[in-house]
Amino acid sequence: MTRVILITGTLGAGKTAVAVEAGWLLSLRDVRVAVVDLDWLGWVHLGDEEPAGRVDELIAANLAALRPNYAAAGIEHLILARLITRRSGLEAVRAALPGADLKVVRLTASPATLEARLRRRDSGRELEEHLGGFAPYAERSAAVAVDAVVANDGAPLSEVAAEVLRRAGWSP
Repeated sequence: MTRVILITGTLGAGKTAVAVEAGWLLSLRDVRVAVVDLDWLGWVHLGDEEPAGRVDELIAANLAALRPNYAAAGIEHLILARLITRRSGLEAVRAALPGADLKVVRLTASPATLEARLRRRDSGRELEEHLGGFAPYAERSAAVAVDAVVANDGAPLSEVAAEVLRRAGWSP
């Protein structure tokens, strides 16, 4: 059975960084693992009339297409990262991975930490959009049910990643 952790949280919560670190920690234990930032599976522009949820559907279809390749390589542990703001987005991921043991972990951080991270990584129009968006995204993502919540607000990345693994039941 494939085991999956989906790391979610608002903009700047550290989803991708924590996912990569968790993958690294597992690799040190010789666990075959793949880390996928789901944003890259749906980084598209479908036009101004893009229906709500269409990107979620595209991401799920792309994830489903990847799964057999990972299985053929003997990978049964997936760590995914994506801001999930609708129940339908989470259900699309579940549908793409039928039979998988999926744990959803939300990362949180203080508004000051989120803003500082966004200012370090973004610039220009993207920075302004993200600064205006992290609070509403946090509110919308909080409405999506998760299995665990982990604070990512000042602790070393390795500790946060280890806590995500523990909370998902993947600790040794």
